[in-house]
Amino acid sequence: MLSLSQSNSLALNLGIKTNNSSNRQRLRKFLQFQLAESKVNRALLEAELVTEIITISSTEILPVPQMLYCVLGIYSWRSEMLWIVDLENLLGYPSVLFSDAAVTEAKSLMTMIVQFQGQALGLVVSAVDNIVQLDLEEFKSPSPELFSNDVLPFLSSYFNSSHNEIMMLLDTAEIFHFFNL
Repeated sequence: MLSLSQSNSLALNLGIKTNNSSNRQRLRKFLQFQLAESKVNRALLEAELVTEIITISSTEILPVPQMLYCVLGIYSWRSEMLWIVDLENLLGYPSVLFSDAAVTEAKSLMTMIVQFQGQALGLVVSAVDNIVQLDLEEFKSPSPELFSNDVLPFLSSYFNSSHNEIMMLLDTAEIFHFFNL
């Protein structure tokens, strides 16, 4: 629910309205997004950790030499230098920058600004779908039979949707830990 505060800024209320505290603890809101330009590969992040979703041009990212394969570079966000990470590439999918188009062309990148323990990181994905509310008890532990070795270190659990789609819940702490943040 969007509301206008006294300072005339818009705020998004992600609060869950339930009647009892056990439901409140089990139900959580997640941001659902697509990986690798496919509606089949979907992932989730806890919605409360996503500060903002922005579209940035690949030309606005300053590449940094000798960085990890998935780090696109740094970007000026709110007067701060923000590391921009190709989340799909980190998880073993092809990079969002290297498609059929020429590499030198500017490309718009869907970027989720995620904050964890006072640190911020820009995670680039193919598309953001919506916010979904899911029951934590319906999540399952990941297994090597279902997920690649590239995905497993960053996977907290997964969820089977009503359409038998697997939605991966990514572990934000592990992503930040990977980059020593």
